[in-house]
Amino acid sequence: MKVDDEDGRWRSVPPTTDETTGVVVSAKAALLARTEQEARTARTKRARRAGRLGAVVALVALGATGGGVALGLIPSPIDGGSAPVPTMTASAPEVDGSTSTPEPSPTSTPDPAPEAGPPTPALPLDCAALATGSSLTSLLRAPELYGTGDAYTPERAALRQSGVTSCSWGSATDTASASLELTVSPDTSGAGAWMQEQRALGAVGTGVGDESVQRCTTEYSFCDGTVVVGDWWIEYHYQQSPALAADVESLLTAHAARLADVVAAEDPGPAWTLPAGSERWTPTGPCSTLGTSVPMSTILGSPLVPDQPIDLLPGTQNGIERTQSASYQCRWTVPDGQPTDEGVLRGMDVSVAAGARWAFDAAPATFRDPDLGSVEPVAVAGSDAAFLRCQTAEGPSCWLDVLVDDSWLQVGYGNSTPPERSDVLAPVAESVIAARG
Repeated sequence: MKVDDEDGRWRSVPPTTDETTGVVVSAKAALLARTEQEARTARTKRARRAGRLGAVVALVALGATGGGVALGLIPSPIDGGSAPVPTMTASAPEVDGSTSTPEPSPTSTPDPAPEAGPPTPALPLDCAALATGSSLTSLLRAPELYGTGDAYTPERAALRQSGVTSCSWGSATDTASASLELTVSPDTSGAGAWMQEQRALGAVGTGVGDESVQRCTTEYSFCDGTVVVGDWWIEYHYQQSPALAADVESLLTAHAARLADVVAAEDPGPAWTLPAGSERWTPTGPCSTLGTSVPMSTILGSPLVPDQPIDLLPGTQNGIERTQSASYQCRWTVPDGQPTDEGVLRGMDVSVAAGARWAFDAAPATFRDPDLGSVEPVAVAGSDAAFLRCQTAEGPSCWLDVLVDDSWLQVGYGNSTPPERSDVLAPVAESVIAARG
């Protein structure tokens, strides 16, 4: 959860669980790299699926100029100036010499506090400005904007509420491709521990910003980097196919230095305020603290499904995503290696973002292309609204978006629930809501 400290800076409330010790680094770096890469590939496919569905749940963008644009051709939107502020000249009041007592002015009733609207990134630069200011074309030839961290899941919405900026670009020819994912946060409190973990995996210092590390693996053709500069924490992930170029590390270091200069010149904007009453859904620990009133194995009719969830794919997340998305991202799943009968659900994903009504409301009520899927309202006990969404791209699947306490609960998005089993989604949501108390 994000709050302002006395200086108005972003920071994280210290966690109350053993998560403060970080991830125990005991596996071999090569195994971790392979796991991360496979998981990133799966997440990228889900993100692109959301885009192809016409932004079914793709929500407020970060002010970017739009996908598929060759950013190297866009002039910088920073014009170096702002509109002049009109000045007012105060004049002395006229004295009429009368001794009449002025009538008291009527007392006005103060306006009620505004409802929490959509959050804005703490960094006052959009993806186009970051690309132009850092000379992205020096790293990617004719880069195209692939994404701006659109809030198509509660996880992404929670990151936006934390003030995070996310951008991803790609560049491709018939024989090669490269991409860059960028994440910028105004909260640097967990960066030191994260860099220590990365050093244990082989990352080395680059001399960029106040502190920085970078780790590349030629086996899986990607590089990850972390930079702390001033009030900002920067994470980047670079991938190249068919193989990393020989000079990729120096090119990335140079780009990170340009990017750090651009970001360091900006002051973080104000922190977003969580709507009153939505604190009920703020994570109180790992996924073991998100329960159900009815055992998940009973709801799914799958005895092998454990009744306690696990945290969902932490290997896909960079340091900012892992520590600053104040959301639950949980999975109940049959352990690997245990077979199940055909038609039996092997698991269920549940995600929750406290206070993310803005993101729930921004989702379109129907698919823009009816041939791609359907949306229908459903009844979920304890909720304010709920929509069952079923899509056909990349195989038919359904998920449930639920509004409860001004918060966004999403059921079944990541585990591809087939339409014929979508009847379990509402009972899962009801069980989670009932267990929360």
